[in-house]
Amino acid sequence: MTSRQFIYRALDANGATTTQTLTAPTRADALRRLARDGATVLELREAAGHVQSRTRVANTEAILALQQLAVMTRAGVDLLEAIEIIAASLPGRAIAEHLRATARALRQGDRLAGALKAAAPFFPPYVYALIRAGEASGRLPLVLDEAARQMAFEHRVARDVQNALVYPAFLVLSGAASVMFLFYVVVPRFADMLRNARADLSGLSELVIHAGVAFHDHAGLILTAIALVSIGISAFANTSEGKRALSALGHATPGVRVLLLARQRTAWSRIIALSLSAGVDVLEATSLAAGALPEGKLKHDALAAVPALRSGRPVDEAFLKSNALSAVDASLVRAGQRSGALAEMFRAVADRNEEEMRDTLKRFTLILEPIAIAFVALLIGAIVLSLVSALVGIYESIG
Repeated sequence: MTSRQFIYRALDANGATTTQTLTAPTRADALRRLARDGATVLELREAAGHVQSRTRVANTEAILALQQLAVMTRAGVDLLEAIEIIAASLPGRAIAEHLRATARALRQGDRLAGALKAAAPFFPPYVYALIRAGEASGRLPLVLDEAARQMAFEHRVARDVQNALVYPAFLVLSGAASVMFLFYVVVPRFADMLRNARADLSGLSELVIHAGVAFHDHAGLILTAIALVSIGISAFANTSEGKRALSALGHATPGVRVLLLARQRTAWSRIIALSLSAGVDVLEATSLAAGALPEGKLKHDALAAVPALRSGRPVDEAFLKSNALSAVDASLVRAGQRSGALAEMFRAVADRNEEEMRDTLKRFTLILEPIAIAFVALLIGAIVLSLVSALVGIYESIG
């Protein structure tokens, strides 16, 4: 049976109202599970998550909503009114219904972090934690603005990486199209000519001629298989298992590994800085920032520093020992800890790693483009060389 997502409002042990999400096959199953957990349920309704699965919320819409909410709350607009205004300004957008559901939860007495997490679950996990800290510290406008900046940074980095890969991908696809054209049109004609001349083929010439004839005879089947494999890979890449596999592959690839680690360390440092600025303690900020990282080395190193922080070790020493920070970054954190400007120093660490990431991306692009050109040239050159070698063999046999 297909699981459904429900939003429920309940009273916690302190008598405060909390809003959470729950996945269960049916409404009755959800109620039974909540009763088993001892929750006092005030409301239970099916979440709008099924709408989200069909109409995905774009990152740009989520960032825009946070930015507008930060501006309005800073200007003194009531939180509920601000959310309703933003929802009304985005008619027909997927995010509008999620914002209206958030407003309904606020009217029922929920806090913004819980209401947003239940009604708009597409934000990164650190956004809800930062909003919760901002509500507790009275710095909600600042936190909303910083959270929007962090999401915009991550979106910008992803776009920069995609843009850097466009030209090499175009070269590879153009080369593949050229090879298919040669196999489908040129090679079969050479095969007929060589067959009429009763030429003896060997080595690369024989391989290319047989491959071209096979592609020409089964072009429809081969192209269909390629399309199905591409669709399957794309679908797998969008799953959690696929993302973990791609992350593992990226961390195992020279050059890409440095780029990924620089990007992750930038995001991790900036989230710690945001958390500290919002009044979150170092231990909770470390766990929050590590939770926003994908599975990999940096997340493992960051979480490995938590026991040392709990035991009272200095922040720079704990992160340096677990390899979460380099020696240069640790020196910045050490200075921030002594001066009481720890959040500013983590922000400086993020800026330094961002600059390193951009330099690495430029170097990676400069290397990748000639590699793609060389690969395409070698592939087409091998085909042409094999055909020329076959013709030379015919002329030599005639002579």
